Amino acid sequence: MASLKLGLLHLAIEHKEPEKNRQQLLAYCREAGERGLQIVAAPELCISGYSFASIEDMAPYAETADGPTLRGVAALCKVYSMYACIGLAERDERSSILYNSAFVIDPQGEIICRYRKINAEFRWACPGDPAQDNTFLTPWGRIGVLICSDCYHSLMPRITALRGANLILVVANWPPVGDLNPVEIWQARAMENGVFIAVCNRTGVDATMDCRNGYSALISPRGVLNMKKVARTSRIAKASIPLNKAGLLKGGQRLKQLTARNCAQMHACYLNRSGFGDISGLLQLPNAGQLQICCHCPGSEEGLLPIFETTETQCKATPILHVLAPGSYDEADLEGIRTWCATSDEKVVLLRETKRGDLLYRFDGKEQPQCCPWDATYGCQEAEFPFFDCGAARVHLIPGCALHHPEHFLAAAKKGADMAIVFNQKFNDKLCLLGGARTIEQLSVVLASPQGAGIWMTPQGHQRWQEILAGPGEHCSAVMDTRRTRLKRFQDRIDYHTLLLEPESQIHQTATQTLA
Repeated sequence: MASLKLGLLHLAIEHKEPEKNRQQLLAYCREAGERGLQIVAAPELCISGYSFASIEDMAPYAETADGPTLRGVAALCKVYSMYACIGLAERDERSSILYNSAFVIDPQGEIICRYRKINAEFRWACPGDPAQDNTFLTPWGRIGVLICSDCYHSLMPRITALRGANLILVVANWPPVGDLNPVEIWQARAMENGVFIAVCNRTGVDATMDCRNGYSALISPRGVLNMKKVARTSRIAKASIPLNKAGLLKGGQRLKQLTARNCAQMHACYLNRSGFGDISGLLQLPNAGQLQICCHCPGSEEGLLPIFETTETQCKATPILHVLAPGSYDEADLEGIRTWCATSDEKVVLLRETKRGDLLYRFDGKEQPQCCPWDATYGCQEAEFPFFDCGAARVHLIPGCALHHPEHFLAAAKKGADMAIVFNQKFNDKLCLLGGARTIEQLSVVLASPQGAGIWMTPQGHQRWQEILAGPGEHCSAVMDTRRTRLKRFQDRIDYHTLLLEPESQIHQTATQTLA
C-alpha cells in the first residue's frame, strides 16, 4: 500500500543560539531528503528557542520570509523534491510586527503557506488573523498547519478540517506540564475531525522549560496513536500515512464527521463574552455555589431507591442532582422517584426508553415530573437543546452524537451552562477522552450510559480535567462549584464564517479527491 513519508525533526533547540540551531535544522533537513522523506517538519521557534520576555528581547532573533533559514531550507527542498514546514519567529518586512509563524516550502523552493499562530505568546507576538488560510495543496491532497497550543483550542483544528485538510501538521514547543498529557488533546482533535494529526515537538532545555520528555506523535483519524517519539537529543521521527488507491490522503472519516454537524445548534459560539469576570448577571444565572452530581448505571436486578438511599452526601447543605443512564423505567420506577424527590428535596434527571420513542424526565420535587421527547444519540428537533436550572447550576442537555462536535459544548458554555449532561448508549475509552476534552470549552460534562458513567470537571490552568468514572451497576459522584465554572475565558479569535456559514458544497468540494 502506498504511503506518505513524514520526517518530524525532533530537535534539541538551544535558546538564543540561532546560528547553531539553523545549522542543525539544515543538516537534519538534508538527512531527511537523503532518506527519501516527502514532507519534513521542524518544531515551533526552532531557530530562536522559545522563552522571551518582551518584543525587544525577541527582535534580534526574528527573521523575515526571505531570511537565511528559509532560503537554506528552500534550497534543500529543491534538491530533494520535498516539502518542509518550519516554525520560526517572523518579523514582518513592512510593519516590523513580530509573529510566531510556520512556513511551508514546496519542492520548487517556494513558500506556499504561511501561518501565524493565533494563540500567540503574550510577551512579544502579535496574534495571527483568524481568516488566514492555513492549508496548502499537495499531490496527496490538502494539508493544514497549526502551532502548538492552537491545537488545544478545539475550533482551530475544526476550521482547518473544514478548509479541506485531511492531515494537520502541528509544529510544537510543548513540554510536559502537570498531569496534562498533550497526546490526549491531539487524539481528541484527530477523532472529532476525522483527520490525521502529525505533531513535531522539540526536545532539549530552553531558558525556562525542560522539553526532554516532550512527545512528537502521529495520530490516526480514529484517534489511534500510530507513532510516539521521545528523545533527549535530536532525532528524526519517521512516520508513514497510508494513502488510498489513487495515492491520496483518505478523507472519508473527515467528511463523515463534518457532515454530521447540527449547525443550527452552534451559532451561540460566536457570542462575545470577553470582558466579563463573571457572566452570572449578564445571563441571569442562578446564584453561584455548589451542586453534588451523582451519575448512576443501575444494574438489571437493582431497584432505584436503594441507589438514592446509599448515595454518600458529601455536604448536607449541598443540593444533589442524580443522573440515571438510559433505561426502560416503568411507571412504578417513576412514581418511586417522584416520591423520593418530594420527600428528600433531591433532583433526578433520566432518559426513559419506550417503544414509541425516548422521553427525558426531570424530577424536581413537584407533583408531576417534567417530560419531553429526547433521543440519546440525536437529541430533538428543537431550535435549542433543552436546559434547566438546578440549585446553583445551569444545566444543558446535549445529545451523544455531539461528543464529536466541540461547537455544541462551546455554544452551551457561552449561553451560561455550568454543566452539560449527555445520555448515550455506548461508553468506552474514546468517549471518555472526548468527554474530558469537552471541558476545555469551559463547562463540566456528565455522560450517562448503560455501559458506564463519567463526570469530568473543568481543568484549572494547564492541568488535566478531573475525571470520575463508574462501571455498570455502579455510580460516580462529584461536587461542582459554579463559582469556578462562571469564570469563563474563551479563545475568540476564530473564523466564525468558515465555522458556521460554510455551505455543505464547500465541505464536499474535495470529496472526489480524498474519499478512500
